[in-house]
Amino acid sequence: MTTLITLEDVMKQEDNQVVLKGIHLNIEETSQIGIQMTNKESTVFFKLLSGELSPTGGRIDKETTGILTEFAEDALYESLTVQSYLTIFKKIADFPKPLEEFIGIFSLSDVWRTKISRLSLDQKKRISLFRMSLFAPKLLLLQSPLSHSTSEGVELYIKALEHLQSQNTAVVFTSHYLEELLLLSNDIYRYTRNDGLEKTDLAIEPKSAPDDKQETIIKPNKVYKVSSRRTDKTIFFSPEEIDFIESINSVSTIRIGEEYFPTDLTMNDLEEKLTNFGFFRCHRSYLVNLQRVSELVSYSKNSYMLILKGNANVKLPLSRTRLEEMKALIEF
Repeated sequence: MTTLITLEDVMKQEDNQVVLKGIHLNIEETSQIGIQMTNKESTVFFKLLSGELSPTGGRIDKETTGILTEFAEDALYESLTVQSYLTIFKKIADFPKPLEEFIGIFSLSDVWRTKISRLSLDQKKRISLFRMSLFAPKLLLLQSPLSHSTSEGVELYIKALEHLQSQNTAVVFTSHYLEELLLLSNDIYRYTRNDGLEKTDLAIEPKSAPDDKQETIIKPNKVYKVSSRRTDKTIFFSPEEIDFIESINSVSTIRIGEEYFPTDLTMNDLEEKLTNFGFFRCHRSYLVNLQRVSELVSYSKNSYMLILKGNANVKLPLSRTRLEEMKALIEF
């Protein structure tokens, strides 16, 4: 497989401040890479990949110039209709085929002659994706593409994205939310100032045979707290406070709202202790508080997500083999 870009120990400073460091990454043809980082870090990272910025240290080797970037704040020509807007870029890209052949793929048939200013955010994101596809890019760099999307919008965006991926377009996604990256990526990384860029263990869970299921052990309810150690103290959480627990690089991490609290317990230990408090192992890397679940969304026959109350941006993967098991636990 052809390598498009290689980054070796890349570091970037701006205004005498380190923005990125310790970046080692290979981007190959057909890659679908997700990176958890802030918008500022993502903006600098994308500008390094596109060549708009040069690294302060390290090396970037590029084998392609066919790179297109979409930042979260990018806007469209809203006074134009969808058809007029895309026709302009069809001419610029010298795209040979009629646009009408592709409007169904991007789910824009109903708004083809509508002004962009009247459209939803979901529709605008698909227009942007359509525009970039006209240039047949080798690599797309997309910043938080599902941010603030509706469940239907997520489904339609993923469908449109599959069209580009079928043409061997590599994609790098960045987002603050790991849950968003799980929907889009095959390989997921997390960037931190201390450790640089590290690959996570949030892989797709393999299917298991029905007879592999372990019998659920019912234990009496008891008072139980989950602890998280800090340098000078230990914090205790009641189970009902916790939204979910995720495994990141083999470290179990408590999630409460936007806050992260690592714990010494393994996911298996936590699953055993929290089952009687309404927690469910929806994926090998996630243990969710079912009281926090508000929606079950199917993006395809093999792709399910749980959406949590009060935070539509949190979407937890649900293994297909565990769907019926979860349904049996929830009383309607």
